[in-house]
Amino acid sequence: MKSLRPFGAKEDVTLSEFQVELNQLASQLNGDHVLNTYPNIGKSMTVGQANRYAEDVAARFLKAGRAALRARANESTIVTIRPSLTSSVSFVVSINLD
Repeated sequence: MKSLRPFGAKEDVTLSEFQVELNQLASQLNGDHVLNTYPNIGKSMTVGQANRYAEDVAARFLKAGRAALRARANESTIVTIRPSLTSSVSFVVSINLD
């Protein structure tokens, strides 16, 4: 498939307002919305940093969802991830076993 861009991603530029909002959406999945820094998440990131953050968030969220399913949670259970204040990949999953 041909790229829509005539050039590669400019990973060293700051995010647009829309990209910051997408990053804040990713932070909701990651549980970072409860942190004091939430309103500023993404505002000082470059495109490359935001891309890595969003990819990490998606991987962490999917891992938590799989863990919930392995714990025999209902498929319609809402998985909630608490923010990780360390660089570890551990997570906490809230599971509703209705």
